[in-house]
Amino acid sequence: MNCQDTIEQLQTFLDRELSEAEVGEVRMHLEACPPCLKHFRFEERLKMLVRQRGCPEKAPSSLRERICQKFRGAN
Repeated sequence: MNCQDTIEQLQTFLDRELSEAEVGEVRMHLEACPPCLKHFRFEERLKMLVRQRGCPEKAPSSLRERICQKFRGAN
């Protein structure tokens, strides 16, 4: 895996949406590449900050259910 591939997969990696094999490849590259590791750490901190500072309110359960129903109906 090269730097471009790693950077392209960082968000998916952070969202834990990669296969075990892909996770292993990204981790191996990050361990061997300080610039990509620096980029990863920035993205990780940014994601955490957005999560912490984002809207603390949760959508009403009725709204969440309607959204879920729409997604189920779209498939």
